[in-house]
Amino acid sequence: MFEYDDEIEYMDFSEEGFREVQQCLDCFVEVNYETALGMLYRMKPTPEDITLYRGKVLDIIRHNPPLESVPRYFRDGREDYLWYSDFYDDITKEAYQRYRTFVASQVEITTANYTEELSKIDLPYFRELIDLVSLEKLCMLYEVNQPLQKEETDMEEETDIAPDGDSGIETIVDIPQKTEVDEQTELTQPARQPKKRSYEPTLNSKQYRLLAECVEEIKLFRRKVKIGELKKLLKGKLTEPMEVANQKSLVYLLDQLSENKYIKDTWISVADGNRDFLSFRTEGNKQRYGNNPHYITMQQLLNCRNRNKRESIFGLVEIEEMIDLVEENRDN
Repeated sequence: MFEYDDEIEYMDFSEEGFREVQQCLDCFVEVNYETALGMLYRMKPTPEDITLYRGKVLDIIRHNPPLESVPRYFRDGREDYLWYSDFYDDITKEAYQRYRTFVASQVEITTANYTEELSKIDLPYFRELIDLVSLEKLCMLYEVNQPLQKEETDMEEETDIAPDGDSGIETIVDIPQKTEVDEQTELTQPARQPKKRSYEPTLNSKQYRLLAECVEEIKLFRRKVKIGELKKLLKGKLTEPMEVANQKSLVYLLDQLSENKYIKDTWISVADGNRDFLSFRTEGNKQRYGNNPHYITMQQLLNCRNRNKRESIFGLVEIEEMIDLVEENRDN
């Protein structure tokens, strides 16, 4: 049996503290970003400037390791990027509790009160998060509009020659540049990805450990799965589907968790909607589906199992024993 590190028992995003953190962070980032954006347009940044900003992003992450995954989820276009990232998994338990119980001020954040209101927030990494996300937005803006800026530069170098009606002297007429408002209107923002749904798990840390041990014992997935990945799966935070080695065992496991009220009754629609599980590409599957990914349809598998209850399920005993142990460790 392999060992796991002690992990924090994480709660659901529906908790008000996490929502308030995200909303508050968005407000500060917006003011910080707009201020920096105004300076950028006046200064007309060069590729060297953007390289400098990217270097600052790396510096922030280097000195604040829990922020490492935040830019990736922000760039994916997720509205709740802080929750979906590994940030809450990587911070200390004390810091996590402070974020969990955070209550935001009702004061609207403006350029006038930005510094004062920011000084009132006692959350570790919060200032660094503002700087990190603001810099990422600037870099993304430059990346999206770099071809447009090059075309505008080429146009500025061109001139139209118009004859002077009185003297016959040709005058140079510069092609007018686009206004700042026009430029900002054309900026392309990344498309928001649909949110994944949570299975609404009620497992505690000990129960997650038992679940992970069972999953590893019956080799449910094609590779070893950590406790943190199982938490992300059930919380609806999984970024990539899991490759399943035994689909019947997976359905039975989830069905048992649902029957014992450890995940929601509608887990089938959640799994199908999230597309959390991918069929392992055996030779037979390759012939049937080709090399394209084949997402597992939970309802179809459950219907097949219900038609033949005596159907052999690999790991059935292990799963049932795990459920019994989980029951013994249920929080009172």
